[in-house]
Amino acid sequence: MQRDKISFGSIKSELEDYMTTVIYLNGINFKNIIEEIEVKQFKQKGLHIQNGCYEGISFFIAFHNQNHFLCETLHDYIYQDQRYTLYDYKYSGIPGDHSLTCKISIGAKDIYWYDFKNFSKIIPFEINYKDLEFHFCKEQYCEAINLVRNNTEENMFA
Repeated sequence: MQRDKISFGSIKSELEDYMTTVIYLNGINFKNIIEEIEVKQFKQKGLHIQNGCYEGISFFIAFHNQNHFLCETLHDYIYQDQRYTLYDYKYSGIPGDHSLTCKISIGAKDIYWYDFKNFSKIIPFEINYKDLEFHFCKEQYCEAINLVRNNTEENMFA
């Protein structure tokens, strides 16, 4: 089975004065992968929603106050069916609107991200993420988290 590679970074929020989490999957900013999937569906439905409106969750909550990506997080970041927030939509003004989530399965050697869902309160249709799924080697995944938690310069300012 092909395993994906994950890394994390941190950037300043475009809205507030705090740091947010950046996710890279196989060297690509994950936000770009999601936006590509969504923009096609928005166009098909005749919606002109601004692309690029996702923002990662708080870096402090994801890595220092909690261990979000290992499912040890605040209740506010868990949606129905144990889906964990990856991104929030930064321009809706509705708390919790348009959050991109997925299920995270942690096994002895592997970690899976699957069953992606967008919890939009304003988009009038369900966004289809098809069979989007990522398989990680648990060792590499935990190493990526530890690099960020240990505040290495390499990952802090990716």
